[in-house]
Amino acid sequence: MNITELSIKRPAFITSIMIAIIVVGYISFKKMNVELFPDIDVPVIFIATGYTGAAPSEIESLVTKPLEEEISTVSGIKKLLSRSLKDTSQIIVQLYQNIDIKYAEQQIRDKINQARPKLPEDIKEPIIRRVDPADQPILTIIVNADLNEAEMFDFVDNYLRPRIEQIDGVGMVEVLGARKREIQILLDQKKLKDREISLSQINRQLLISGQNVSIGKKQVGDKERVFRSASEFNELEQINNSVVNFYSNEVPTKISDLGQVVDTLEDENSRAFVDQKKSLFLTVFRQSDANIIKTVDGVKGQLEKIKKDMAMMKGNPTTIAIKDASTYIRSNISDIQEAIFIAVILTVITVFFFLADSRATLITAISLPITLVGSAIVMYCADFSINVITMLALSLAVGLLVDDAIVVVENIYRKIESGFPPKQAAIESSREILMAVVAISAVVISVFTPISFLKGIVGQYLKQFGLTIAFAMMISLIVAISIIPVLCAYLAGKNHRKISESKSNFFMVILVKKFDNLQSWMEQKYEKILIFSIKHPKKILLITLAVFIGSIFVFKLVPKTFMAESDNGEVTVSLELTADSSLDATSQAGLKIDEIVRTFPQVQISAVSAGTMSRQANRGEIYIKLLPKKQRDISTTVFKEQLRQKLKDFQYANPIVKDFDPSGGATRGQPFNLFLNSSNKESLEKYAMKVFEKLKQDPRLKDLDNSNKATRPEFRVKIDDNSAKAYGVNAQAVGDELRGYVEGYTPTKLRQSGLEYNVRVRLQDGQRDLKENFDKIFVPNLNGKLIRLKDIATTQEGIEPATINRQDRGRYIQITASLASGVGLGDLMAEIEKSFQEGELKIPSDVRYNFSGDSENMQDMMSSMGLALILSIVFIYLILTSLYESFVIPFTVLLALPLAFCGASYALVLMNESLNIFTMLGVFMLVSVSGKNSILLIDYANRLIAEGKSREEALITAGKIRLRPILMTTIALIVGTLPVAIGFSETASMRTAMGVAIIGGLISSTILTLIVLPAVFGYIDRFRLWIKKILCRVVE
Repeated sequence: MNITELSIKRPAFITSIMIAIIVVGYISFKKMNVELFPDIDVPVIFIATGYTGAAPSEIESLVTKPLEEEISTVSGIKKLLSRSLKDTSQIIVQLYQNIDIKYAEQQIRDKINQARPKLPEDIKEPIIRRVDPADQPILTIIVNADLNEAEMFDFVDNYLRPRIEQIDGVGMVEVLGARKREIQILLDQKKLKDREISLSQINRQLLISGQNVSIGKKQVGDKERVFRSASEFNELEQINNSVVNFYSNEVPTKISDLGQVVDTLEDENSRAFVDQKKSLFLTVFRQSDANIIKTVDGVKGQLEKIKKDMAMMKGNPTTIAIKDASTYIRSNISDIQEAIFIAVILTVITVFFFLADSRATLITAISLPITLVGSAIVMYCADFSINVITMLALSLAVGLLVDDAIVVVENIYRKIESGFPPKQAAIESSREILMAVVAISAVVISVFTPISFLKGIVGQYLKQFGLTIAFAMMISLIVAISIIPVLCAYLAGKNHRKISESKSNFFMVILVKKFDNLQSWMEQKYEKILIFSIKHPKKILLITLAVFIGSIFVFKLVPKTFMAESDNGEVTVSLELTADSSLDATSQAGLKIDEIVRTFPQVQISAVSAGTMSRQANRGEIYIKLLPKKQRDISTTVFKEQLRQKLKDFQYANPIVKDFDPSGGATRGQPFNLFLNSSNKESLEKYAMKVFEKLKQDPRLKDLDNSNKATRPEFRVKIDDNSAKAYGVNAQAVGDELRGYVEGYTPTKLRQSGLEYNVRVRLQDGQRDLKENFDKIFVPNLNGKLIRLKDIATTQEGIEPATINRQDRGRYIQITASLASGVGLGDLMAEIEKSFQEGELKIPSDVRYNFSGDSENMQDMMSSMGLALILSIVFIYLILTSLYESFVIPFTVLLALPLAFCGASYALVLMNESLNIFTMLGVFMLVSVSGKNSILLIDYANRLIAEGKSREEALITAGKIRLRPILMTTIALIVGTLPVAIGFSETASMRTAMGVAIIGGLISSTILTLIVLPAVFGYIDRFRLWIKKILCRVVE
């Protein structure tokens, strides 16, 4: 007794199982986390080491190189990157995917400790941490109010931010564009010299005097008494009256004798503007394991709760949410869920017209949600999330899932029409069709399982895609051989009637009859074509070969890229002025560009920020949110191109227009990323500029940029060691004193009304320019005596790079660009690589190159998915070989693969689509489904041959009987994929190429399989018999 017979005999048990699957599946679906993409485990470790006062070149030689030398010996390093900036060395260690990051982190810590003797003594303790891709902003809140800057900061920092940070899932809230109140002690340089007092001495004195100190405790009787000295600053007058020295050992010197105490704001390092007015941004970061949608909803809910309170506050503060990552996730998930729903409806309608039986249609319709909901149970157990990848897998799986149901239902109903009772028809049909159903499911599973084991970033993205389809197919197979036969046995009825035989619903009867007539006509025409194909195989093969060769040439016209553009309506314009540009200059450039942006009627909101990108004053960004797709007349791509044309007069600000990537709230990097690397600085710079100038002439590249242009003028104070020793001056003390002159010290705080504000000690504004005041500067020696700086030091002026970039212990220059519309990244990369081998851009022997970002992902995708595709085909062959006990018959099934390739190539070119990561998923889908028609046809033909029919008679009979299920499953797959190919929403455009490839491949493989396979079968069958004869002779 097989599983089908057991199920038919236990209908109550099967019904209970169905209900349990639906209930548990629904609960599993609700409990799954919702994200845009699956969680990515990036094995990257970041090391930041501070060395105050050092220029980038000094950071490179004194800190970065020694650390790189030790770290590079750690095993498992894929890439070693570093940035040497003013005061800071940053090293990024990228590990291979299979490396234990905890062990690697400990090894790196050990290596850094080993490098300590080679490093300067006064460097800061290196900060070592793992990089978490989830540490990205998910929401930005614009805050406007009629308040001064200090009040604005206090409102946000003490009222708004704490209320947002208490929301579940919020990791951190960063305030941008605001300045906190700060108390500054502005000292006069001449008065300091007159009293022989240094800035560092005042810093030390205030550090001691402005603190509350715990003295201790004493037991007095039966109680304990605590003692504490209270000397913290609560009023400005206290700071003014603070004694910092005794002049001539008798007269006390107060702060008020040396300068003035000013209640002001901290130095400005960022600005934010909305509607050309100064504003403030709150950037919300999520915790690594938090649900983005729930977190954003929680933040927005909190803002709604406090809206009434804010309306009654001073300044009438208001908030606006932008850069909302949840909106993009909702749109994508909603779009795919809608596609699943439409696919199910269209598939059920297809089944209805082919079977012309409401009960058969109902049975098929019931099987689909059971399979989808059942898949959710396995997905939940596998710790998958609801994301674009898993939802897309289920959307495409709809057509696959209905295949098993259609094959089983169609076969059972054919038996019923032949006179079998429903129960007997279900049992007999299941026995007859079991091998084909198992083969189809096994082929699909064998195709998508290898995707799950791909390595790298691409592999992590696609793991859930492959396994989701595999899970769904396993559930579908179980449903097909257990639940569907039961439903057919008890719902079909003994005297079921087709819709065409019904006397009610006249319009539906006419429609179904027309469709029945169409099927009959197609069967008659196909029989004639089939006979011609069998009798003239050479002609059929020549025509097929011509079509296939043509598709190869057509495929070369398909643009190859990693990720297609989406019309999500969010754009950023990044700015980078010269490295010495001030915050004022960056703000002005940003506001001027914003004026141009606001002239576009498609713009809904724009926001300008300056100094917010890596805290560099010369860098800024304009965020642009367009109107919804239905309310604007141009796409995001067209808008970007039009904006580029209008920004040609702003080349001094180096504006780069690109898509905003809401996957984590960060701006996605440029798709074209070329790294040129060498230990020879001169050779690298010369060749990199040559490549850059050549690429500037290529119209396919937009917003071309390179990392070698950022330099800034520098004024250096060089200490003469001999003179310093003679005067008893320590070089570190000189550096500390000069830093106090320029940036100041923050030795203590002012505490008022429960709030704390920094107290900064520095020189007056006009005296802080070291270049202008060099002759007037004095520094303390070891005895506290002031020594004129020019007696122990000289000055130098020069140009320094703002950042020195290194890769694998050699300097690199990065060239980035966006692509013109319709340009294939893969084709462009191949062309550039070819130019590096010969011609004027032939790469020098001491320079290396590699691609990064989308360019690197493109290379990984093509190589890894190409290998997975080969493995899938091998697995299909092995599975079919084991099922049919033949090494030859599987070749008839595999013949459908090149036929599917033909249609996919022609369709992509015709619809102007690209070959990208989603298209490659479509290719895998084609590999899995294109062979199913061959399996249905060949399986039945072999059965008839085994029963004694001739090869020709078996093929004709099999073709006629299997035509309907083949057309049903193919059309069901096509209509199931149609919503993906059309792409109804603004986020769906990046996935349309996948649907186009699948539909094109299905059409070609189905038509050609029905015609070509019978023509080829004779050759393959004769070859099989010849092999069998040879083996028999060998055995004898």
